[in-house]
Amino acid sequence: MKMLRIVLIAAVSMLAIGTCARADNAPTLTLDPANGAVAGPAGSTVGWGFTLTAGSSDFAVITGSDFCVGVVTSPCSNSFGTYTDFAGEQFLVVGNEPGESPITESFDDTMMTGMGSFAINSTSSGTLAGFIAVTYDLFSVDPNSADFDPIADLVSTGNYLYADASVTVGNSTSTAPEPASLLMLLAGLAGVALFGMAPRKNLANRA
Repeated sequence: MKMLRIVLIAAVSMLAIGTCARADNAPTLTLDPANGAVAGPAGSTVGWGFTLTAGSSDFAVITGSDFCVGVVTSPCSNSFGTYTDFAGEQFLVVGNEPGESPITESFDDTMMTGMGSFAINSTSSGTLAGFIAVTYDLFSVDPNSADFDPIADLVSTGNYLYADASVTVGNSTSTAPEPASLLMLLAGLAGVALFGMAPRKNLANRA
């Protein structure tokens, strides 16, 4: 019994040391928008862009992403909408070779770029707060190099990156006026200007 306890303590200690080592080597994840808060009408699809920056001389291969609330499950699910992973399908390598750090992508649902999309249910309302969880494997050699060995060069697998994120049912965060609205605004301003000139013209005629 005592020996079993010693073995368990040793195993937990080794796991903790391994986790710290992986955290030190972890790349950095930044979402776009920077606060991870996206918004759109019920029934629409929203999503996140991202920037990934290398955290060490090792190379991180992004294997997937998910939008989670609470404990990470496989896959995460909620009643608010459905998340679709984009990043994990692109074989993204985050390292110190040209083009590998930083990696920045904007969200585009048609091109399937960015971290992923979130289809809001037509019956959803309010805000759902959670986080984006990104999984990655870490290697000591660039997976794009000719001498890469996926077994010998493996540092760790099944690692996670996290970034706060939320989805709100409402208007999009864009502040640029739509063309029709802009034309109406200009027409209104022109009308106000003409109306303001009319009294001065009448006063001139009376004089």
